[in-house]
Amino acid sequence: MQIDDLLNEAKSVAIFGHVRPDGDCVGSTLGLYNYISDNYPTIKVRIFLERFPENYKILANANETYEYYNEEFGDFDLTFIMDVPTIERIGANGSSCLRTSRKSCNIDHHISNAKQLCTVNFVDAKASSASEVLYFLMDPNKVSKATAECLYLGIVHDTGAFKFSSTGHKTMMVIGDLLEKGIDFTRIINETYYTRTYTQTLVTGYVMMNSKLALDGKVVYSYLTPEDMDHYSVTPVELSSVIDTLREVTGTEVAIFLYPVNGEYKISLRSNYVVDVNKVAGAFGGGGHVRAAGGNSKDSPEETIAKLLKLIQEQL
Repeated sequence: MQIDDLLNEAKSVAIFGHVRPDGDCVGSTLGLYNYISDNYPTIKVRIFLERFPENYKILANANETYEYYNEEFGDFDLTFIMDVPTIERIGANGSSCLRTSRKSCNIDHHISNAKQLCTVNFVDAKASSASEVLYFLMDPNKVSKATAECLYLGIVHDTGAFKFSSTGHKTMMVIGDLLEKGIDFTRIINETYYTRTYTQTLVTGYVMMNSKLALDGKVVYSYLTPEDMDHYSVTPVELSSVIDTLREVTGTEVAIFLYPVNGEYKISLRSNYVVDVNKVAGAFGGGGHVRAAGGNSKDSPEETIAKLLKLIQEQL
């Protein structure tokens, strides 16, 4: 079954991503939205995404998103949840829409995905991104430049500009196809991956200045408190790239970054070669990938980091 098989049976479609959308989430949801808009003009399609970085709005139809689903939008024939491994991770109140939808489809690449969230599930844990999974479900002849630019952004962000181990042969095949669509790949990678706002620069500098090493230099960690967030007037959505900067510290295997979200601490984990951070995150009700995962903690940063270090040490 392909995406077109599902769309041929639908008159109304809703698209959701995960909470605190990142590049792959935004790229895959908007990529699907543009694909439907370009090829199925009679379908009523709505995209629901929580607030995401302003620089991603260079993508076509990025301003057509709604931040929250409610009953006023009505029921949908078909609901897509993109880049989402669990029901709890659906953003914009998407779980409510999912319950009333006639049919649903989950497109994802997280190893922690149960593969039974929806009526139809396309989950490939070996893929670089949800955007890559989505591309192979599309008719390549129907992929427009606008759709291609969305998918390119998604793949760029979830591969760390092609440096993460998730980058594979199929990934580069997709990139080659997307380039053939005439996308402005230089602008996308420069303006959404290699740049950050002045506020993001300041807070990233603060995080790095206060970072510490542990386990004989194999782990680097840092965190922000609610007071720090207020001081820099920064929101959680603006912190998505901080963990990857921490990850760049020479000689480290694991990077840990904590920041407050809704009265808890969001845990971001990255590893390079050895540690399965998906397993570590599982102890905190989270998950993700072997080399990139996250969870949540109600404990203080110090208590949480102590627990994380113990779990990491067991693997090291």
